Amino acid sequence: MKLTAHLGKITWSLADKVLYVLYGFVQLWQVNQLVALQPDASKASLALMDLGAFSILVAVNTWIMIVSDGSALAGVIQFGVEPSERRRVNTMALMIHTIIVAIATFGVYLAGHPLAEMVGDYRLGLVADVLPLYALVTLPRMFCLKLIYRDMRMRDLFVADAIWFGVRTVLTWWFIQSGTLTSFDSLVTIDIVGMAATSIATVVLTRKELVFGWGGSISLGTYLRYGVPLAMATALNSAPRQLDNLAIGVFFGTGVAGAFTPAKNLYRVFEQAFDAVSTLLYPAAVRMYAQRRMEDMQVLITKAISVTLIPTVIAIVALELGLSNLITVVLGPTYADAIAHFNVLILAGIGMPFLLMNSIIAAMGQSMAIVKYSALGLIAGAAAFFVVVLIDQPLMVGAALVANTLVMGALSLAHVRREIHFPIRAMGRVIDDVRQVVLRKRGL
Repeated sequence: MKLTAHLGKITWSLADKVLYVLYGFVQLWQVNQLVALQPDASKASLALMDLGAFSILVAVNTWIMIVSDGSALAGVIQFGVEPSERRRVNTMALMIHTIIVAIATFGVYLAGHPLAEMVGDYRLGLVADVLPLYALVTLPRMFCLKLIYRDMRMRDLFVADAIWFGVRTVLTWWFIQSGTLTSFDSLVTIDIVGMAATSIATVVLTRKELVFGWGGSISLGTYLRYGVPLAMATALNSAPRQLDNLAIGVFFGTGVAGAFTPAKNLYRVFEQAFDAVSTLLYPAAVRMYAQRRMEDMQVLITKAISVTLIPTVIAIVALELGLSNLITVVLGPTYADAIAHFNVLILAGIGMPFLLMNSIIAAMGQSMAIVKYSALGLIAGAAAFFVVVLIDQPLMVGAALVANTLVMGALSLAHVRREIHFPIRAMGRVIDDVRQVVLRKRGL
């Protein structure tokens, strides 16, 4: 695969991920000001609980959308390559997407208040009340983004996300300037308005691709046989990353979830970097595997691992040696606990280059393998969280994500090596590539 042929797409994809990183700092600003605008320490403590409840709302909504993406929307790429199938594929995708989101949000709505009463925190009831509206404004964005990914229109992706982050940044500034960024309600308002704006933008950007009908040959059974295993895999795979806030809120309280939130926002720098790679890796792998270009697949795989693994290890070592202490410089001493959370979370980054292999497994059509590995990873993460609860160490809650990522990464790597053989040493090929470039520059 020649990277130069896709340089424009890569550039826009990386620029899009930079937006996520930049907005992460806006979120840290939100956290800082949410506490700073409180009149006294007791109110600041309550604000931290509001932040925890808000993080649970976002996490549950994101998890529902990820599950729907796997079951309903992944087929837009898998089966929508042929123009003659797009009307039928779009119709099935939107129908299934809407049903899944509706059932899931209604289930959370029904369970929210009983759960809030059980743990003694009314904020969980607020999450259940707001979730249906949040999911409704998110639904169009998720569907339209799949059309953008299908055609790898990374510039349109950048525009949609720039509007999403831009609106929320402006609203954050306005709320802070007016002194009203003080509660769960203000955080929710910022996110819902931003989500509505980006949904409208994606609809406009994909208006020509929003075609529907039943013409085509792809059956609903074929679509579901591909999507259901993938949905199971994404549900299991994403649960430790999205529902950890909910578990933390239930077992340790929304205050601990609030302290965990800024650390997780910083950790998303790692996740966004790998999402950018995965966004490009999956469509390329689908085409190569369909054309049986196994040598190209080997190159694609080893390059994807090597260019992500080595920088990740270097970054983790630097952060663990003290660089993460900058968190308190940004947020202040109120969030000193975030350093401990972050130092645990970043250990999961070691396994993330190997989690990229899930894109390869999906491209080979072996979705049930991802389901199996996701289930084993979920068990490992749940076991780690259970130990943390038993020893009552809330600063170690990130261990669940670490265990999940390392187990899944190891299993996925082993699977791909069985199917597409490549030597372990090839995962360090970026070092040889850099050395060759340096030697050529020196004329050696």
